[in-house]
Amino acid sequence: MTTTGQPPAPAPKAAKPSVMQTLRGIPGPIWLVLSGMLINRLGNFLQIYLVLYLTDKGISATDAAFALGAYGVGTVVGVLLGGSLSDRLGYARTIASSMALAGALTLSLVYLTSLPVIVVVAALIGVVAQAYRPASSALLVERTPKEHHVMVFAIYRMAFNLGTTIGPLLGALLISYSYDLIFYIEAAAQIGFALCALVLTRSGDRTGAVTAEEEAPVRSYAAVVRDRRYMLFLLALFLNALVYIQHTSALPLQLKADGYGTTFYSTLLSLNAIMVIALELLITKYVQHLPARIAVALGIGLVGAGMNLYVAGTGMAMFVVATVVWTVGEMIGTPSASAYPGHVAPPHLRGRYIAAAAFPFQIGYAIGPVAGVAVWSASPAATWWMCGALTAVAVAATLTGMTGPRAGADEKTDAGAEPGRHDAKAS
Repeated sequence: MTTTGQPPAPAPKAAKPSVMQTLRGIPGPIWLVLSGMLINRLGNFLQIYLVLYLTDKGISATDAAFALGAYGVGTVVGVLLGGSLSDRLGYARTIASSMALAGALTLSLVYLTSLPVIVVVAALIGVVAQAYRPASSALLVERTPKEHHVMVFAIYRMAFNLGTTIGPLLGALLISYSYDLIFYIEAAAQIGFALCALVLTRSGDRTGAVTAEEEAPVRSYAAVVRDRRYMLFLLALFLNALVYIQHTSALPLQLKADGYGTTFYSTLLSLNAIMVIALELLITKYVQHLPARIAVALGIGLVGAGMNLYVAGTGMAMFVVATVVWTVGEMIGTPSASAYPGHVAPPHLRGRYIAAAAFPFQIGYAIGPVAGVAVWSASPAATWWMCGALTAVAVAATLTGMTGPRAGADEKTDAGAEPGRHDAKAS
């Protein structure tokens, strides 16, 4: 209480943590999420090797590709379903149930011989194997201090990228012994993730779960769609995905046209992966001090500028410089963009807001290669100028759409929730 009649001085903002401070401050439940996700990514073989596996079983390449397409459609549905389940069942329960079911379905592929059944099961695996993603991101938001969020999501991305990089190599090793092994190992990885999440559910964790007294007037994706500023943010993510994915579609065509082989293309991809794994945490140490919309806009802008640079010349050095530029943009913008949905979402819609932010990437990555190759076939240079134009719109949408927390959003996530609590800080 003050006796001078003057209002109390505002509390100082919490300092942004270093990498080591963030690592030391990560609570045990979040280490379980990060460890489980890494294990799951290390065993993520199905999407990469499904076509090879099915053709090895005597199924035609066309039919095998159809099964892979069904899996891809399932992943899009799975993210949205995961957002709804997260808000209703709770985050840990959603992870545990989706991963356990994914493990059982993945294991069943070894014993299936009917193509229609394989297609259906592949689609179901896509659904349940992606349902964990909104829940895991929501747990990171709710169970770590707010000033740590950007850095925590950078750590999450590092674990994700490590698993994604090492996983295919491990899969190739397993295939040298038996194709069936990749499904046994992937099922084991998924069940391992489920067990990590199960520890949280058994400890009484109910973050994200709905109770009768907490019913909100609107608890659906319609509420997300009505958030016009957030929809501008999602538009920016979609346009950024269209641009970013050109490194897997238009870029190899450009390199081939300029006389470079697959070795150089693989080198550029390896350069991207090495930079992200080695440097993103160090860059995030400084980026976390920027306002979120500035960091995201800068990151999106650099991704587009890097892609646009591919039109500048045919020299090897120019391709390397362009790749470095868009990789730096990826490292600058993605952690802040990943943390943002959890900051602005109302507590009862946090899972849906996070899932809605993943949806534009899924659609952009599906449409982008087709659009990029079509434009490149008409005019190679037009593809890269298109990237620049789309990026300009994306940056404008980012700066307009990204704001502070909405009315009703939980602004008290700056103190991590205790396990088992379900109050204003652990909604």
